Amino acid sequence: MRRPAFRPPAAVRAALRTAVRTALVVPLIAASLTLHTQAGRSKPRTDPNLVAEVGRYRLQSNPWVNLHQRLMHEARFGTPPPGTLSGEGRSAWSQAVDAYRTFLGKRSPIFDDELIQMNAALSATSATAPPASIPEAPAAALATAMPLYRSAQWKEDDRANRFWIAVAQPMLASAAEELAGAHAKVYGTPFPTRILVDVSPLAWEFGGYTVGEGESAHVVISSTDPGYQGFAALEMLMHEPSHAIVAPASGAIGADLARIAREMGVKPAWNLWHAILFYTSGELTRRALAERGVSEYRPSVIGMYERGFRDFRQALETHWQAYLDGKVARDEAIRQILAETAPVKK
Repeated sequence: MRRPAFRPPAAVRAALRTAVRTALVVPLIAASLTLHTQAGRSKPRTDPNLVAEVGRYRLQSNPWVNLHQRLMHEARFGTPPPGTLSGEGRSAWSQAVDAYRTFLGKRSPIFDDELIQMNAALSATSATAPPASIPEAPAAALATAMPLYRSAQWKEDDRANRFWIAVAQPMLASAAEELAGAHAKVYGTPFPTRILVDVSPLAWEFGGYTVGEGESAHVVISSTDPGYQGFAALEMLMHEPSHAIVAPASGAIGADLARIAREMGVKPAWNLWHAILFYTSGELTRRALAERGVSEYRPSVIGMYERGFRDFRQALETHWQAYLDGKVARDEAIRQILAETAPVKK
């Protein structure tokens, strides 16, 4: 996800509290990814949602996922409805959004088990009706809204999604395995091997998010957010799956931060782990692009310095860069970063 650096510390604590429940959800995601993979191998041309398979990546434009993301976004963030709807159609759409608003409440599709399972079920279907596993209220809203969505918005969304995939596909074909290996080396953890990418103009609050853990990652990513377009698409297709192995206080980076912080008697800044993730994918992507003739690429972390990571810039560009350059060990880099960025106890 590109900009969750703004998530308040309370939300991070909530994410940690969901860790045990996520352990129950991950097998469901993995099963969904396995079904996708098997279907793609046996009859890749019969799935209308599948656009491209590149190594470990499966990229698709699924109308159910896109509608689900649109209804959630309008319910939570007030996104305008499809502009061509009017009269009874506009009224029916508003009722579907209202039903979603009630169902969604204050929950997040990144952390809530039911919403994670729901998106996975929608992602796995190409049927004309919502999957039977979808809760009754959102299923009814989806069924009501889908004809309206297909007539008023889906063609435009699908075109944007497929264009985004067409741009990303050759970059993945050229650089994804190289970058996956580079990330695995930096993190000391294998990069996910089964990555399902649902492309949608709307992808929750920040334009992209990932659920899953370890080998399996399910990414929802925006086709229209400027921060995910062009060469940045390659960076974000490395950044997002990294969330399956990088966590605030566990997994890659998070576990090291927690361990070294305890040794030093300090508390890491709540979003430091995410800044390191941003820096890593940005710098590794910059290198891969440079080797392919792209002499000027601006990693996403540069924009983030003004949007939550300002206090980390010098430490990252000095010590984490030194680690990426092979000049210092990972523990030493993290120790120096913590020394320079840990909040002062009052």
